[in-house]
Amino acid sequence: MTATAEIDIGTSVEPLLPSTALDTVGTNLERNSSLPYQFIDYRVSSLADSTGNMPPIVRQIVEGLTTLRALPGNSAKATRSLPTVLLYDDAGLDYFDRITYLPEYYLTACEIEILQTHIEAIVAEIPDGSDVIELGCGSLRKTELLLDALDKRRTAITYYAIDVMPQPLHESMAKLAAQFANVSLCALCGTYDEVLPRLTKSERPKTVLWLGSSIGNYHSPDAVEFLKKISQSVLAANDALIIGMDKQKQTSIIMDAYHDSQGVTAEFELNILTHINRLVGEYAAQQGDTTLPASATGLFDTSAFRYVGVYDEQIGRHDAYLEACVDTEVSWPHSIVAEVKEICGSDSNVAVRRGERIYIESAYKYSDSAAEVLAQTIGLTFSAEWTESRDYYTLNLFRKPQAAMPLVSQTIPVSFDKWSIPAHRASTLLNTLSNSSAPEQFPTIPSVDEWTDLWAVWDTLTLHVLARKRLLVRPIDLRHPFIFYLGHIPAFADIHMAAAESAPLSEPAVFAQWFERGIDPNMEDPTICHNHSEVPDEWPSVDKITAYRDRVRRRITAWVDGYYAANSAVSADAARHVWMAFEHEAMHIETLLYMVLQMDPADIRSPAISTFGLNSSAQPARSWISYSGSPAAVLGLTADSETALGAAALPTGHVFGWDNESPSMSVAIKPFRIHTQPITNSEYLGFLKAISSGSARADGELDDLIPQSWVALSSSQGPTGNKLLDADYGVRAAVGTPSISKTEAALWPVCVSQAQAEAYASWCGKRLPTEAEWTYATRSYHLARALSANAPNLAYSSAMPVDKYLGELLAAQDASGDAHACQPYDMFAPTNANIGLSHWHPTPVPTTPASPDCLPEASFIGSAWEWTSTPFHPFDGFKPSPMYPGYSADFFDPPETHGSDSAHYIVKGGSYITHPRIALRQTFRNWYQRGYPYVLATFRLCEDASL
Repeated sequence: MTATAEIDIGTSVEPLLPSTALDTVGTNLERNSSLPYQFIDYRVSSLADSTGNMPPIVRQIVEGLTTLRALPGNSAKATRSLPTVLLYDDAGLDYFDRITYLPEYYLTACEIEILQTHIEAIVAEIPDGSDVIELGCGSLRKTELLLDALDKRRTAITYYAIDVMPQPLHESMAKLAAQFANVSLCALCGTYDEVLPRLTKSERPKTVLWLGSSIGNYHSPDAVEFLKKISQSVLAANDALIIGMDKQKQTSIIMDAYHDSQGVTAEFELNILTHINRLVGEYAAQQGDTTLPASATGLFDTSAFRYVGVYDEQIGRHDAYLEACVDTEVSWPHSIVAEVKEICGSDSNVAVRRGERIYIESAYKYSDSAAEVLAQTIGLTFSAEWTESRDYYTLNLFRKPQAAMPLVSQTIPVSFDKWSIPAHRASTLLNTLSNSSAPEQFPTIPSVDEWTDLWAVWDTLTLHVLARKRLLVRPIDLRHPFIFYLGHIPAFADIHMAAAESAPLSEPAVFAQWFERGIDPNMEDPTICHNHSEVPDEWPSVDKITAYRDRVRRRITAWVDGYYAANSAVSADAARHVWMAFEHEAMHIETLLYMVLQMDPADIRSPAISTFGLNSSAQPARSWISYSGSPAAVLGLTADSETALGAAALPTGHVFGWDNESPSMSVAIKPFRIHTQPITNSEYLGFLKAISSGSARADGELDDLIPQSWVALSSSQGPTGNKLLDADYGVRAAVGTPSISKTEAALWPVCVSQAQAEAYASWCGKRLPTEAEWTYATRSYHLARALSANAPNLAYSSAMPVDKYLGELLAAQDASGDAHACQPYDMFAPTNANIGLSHWHPTPVPTTPASPDCLPEASFIGSAWEWTSTPFHPFDGFKPSPMYPGYSADFFDPPETHGSDSAHYIVKGGSYITHPRIALRQTFRNWYQRGYPYVLATFRLCEDASL
């Protein structure tokens, strides 16, 4: 039988797919009319091979036995290996089913507990008319719980079960069909490689299930590749993926789970040899070979091996091996010797010495940050997590976003811990850092893929989140209506593309006149405003603006394509113009979003399905960390001079910055202490309640302290008669307004003006950090945290300044951190930072304290920018950009304005919608007026220290 057609998942909403739909699926469909489910066999091994070539699985056996491979992140010697999939023949599936009932094997029990405890929440994420696709369904003991709930609470659900062995799959599906009248069933038999290419996207919502911590059997690069394929080929925007992930825990618990007292796991692992003997023997027989190899039992002498398991605590991975108990030999059947020689260059039998190990499989265990890192690595959004009473195991919900600006790293982590990649960089790259050639920094010219991601986000905001009729709305009086920005982005870009190409503007050229520059007037006197574009009597139509936008985008694409295709030298000036167009649009995405958030929430069309966790009443894992300071900390870019580079060829690996980032300068920093986490919505609400209760402040003054990032969810007076004490506030987001009192928004960083942040700090008797302190603290902490992963024996003391601890780490590894201090990009930032629309909202600050001998958990980048106490002033030697002379100079304030609401102050870091290029460029300086209440900016507390 031959599988030839693709399956259009979701082509029917009937209880069972009609026979006409079955005809389009393929010829390997079992047509037993008595079956209450469909069964489609896609196994390559079930297909006759007319060429007589060696089956791919036999080839993999030969390659694994004749090639030595080391495991990722493992310094141990390389070993031979066998294909993990061969564990799962009929006998192997039976063994594994028995394992799931063993008391030591906690994974199945944990997953069942999660499904029983959180079934309502899980079903709520699966709408009517969904396709539910399970990867590796097994006996369906756990899935049965979910299908039962779907059968009772949902309609038009179709369940697709994928597994490799036909008989167990038949047995499981037959059992389900007898129970669920409202769920259509379809069995897809084959490996993932055989089945998944047959699945195509559809308009029906989809939820893909990957349970049992099966992801843990994949090394991280393989898991990323596999999940990216699913995302790209099967999932549409907002479709869901639920993955079971086993957490890191006490080593003895993990070892017991894989070394049970009854020895069932050992039988399961050893059964692979019996399966291989049978499989290779069947193939040899097909070739007319009836002779047995030298071993009396087949390819392997199964009695010559025993099962051995090893757990690597640092990586979080259990590895299973078969170890030779005696000297033995893998003997090839005569009929395949020629093919073996063609594969590995030798037809000799494989000698396996006593004590030698053959690798079988791995089981990764994951840190608390792993789900978020995995989501960002594969371009999905981590939406929800469900766990069980012991917190051993989690089910994690991911969704495919409509648009995002992901950080694409060249490095896939060994594990999905947020410090895995920074630790790898710290151990291998620290001594090679230089400002001109930093590994893994962003390409100077953004790629077409980066531009495409950027445009997808822009279009989502302007044409989806905003209804067309809302484009003339002006939710913030200090800004133009939305339609201006629709034209401003392509107009600004076209002006710079024309300069880069020394070519005319795109038509209509008058758009450059109308849309070149927006407004940012003085808050205290809006008549004071920098030069800006003239406002036309009537804005052009949306269709005309979007047509203009598309012409400019084609212009940009052609230039960037030509640059990368020819790999030719361009002038620094031309490249800077293109870079400016990119970062300008990235910055205005943020402007547009905070404007959108000031609209009536009912007028905002959500760009994504978001799940908000409940308010657990947990407190931030916040502590003070101290720094001894520096006599000469470096701020700004050290090698980017627009006038010096000019029309010269663009240097390799050059990093551009805006004019206020240069020239670099050294500043003295005195000892200080700083909070590890920003202030949360819940904490700020507590501050408001404290000062409003019995306060002599006027109501208007109290109102000025309520963040514009909040919206009142209830207007009724409560028992106290004080609206601050009684009101329920929600936090403004494009995906909803989650309640501070009822949801995880309590732990989101609060977004306020600088004046509001200063008021909170003053109430606490503290202050905001300076720009220099914040930058120094961030750089030092990230590098120290990354280095500490490679120095487990060098403990941290809470009384030790972070920069002193960093010095000890560097000395222990014979390295220097001086070069890192001058690096434009922070290569050691954690990889779970909430930037680039990893989420369409802030995320909670950590609530789990670190071990006493480790650096406290600190979050410096992501969710929201951070206010500093530093006015927006130029660095010494500042020169305005000849290409954009007003970018910074129009907003520098004279010293006498310090402290006024209209004075501009520096914010650092980045928000959830900040592009990674900007958020991770530690030299980037953003600024807003002190009293401007709309920006996505939070704050943390700081104080002087005596060390």
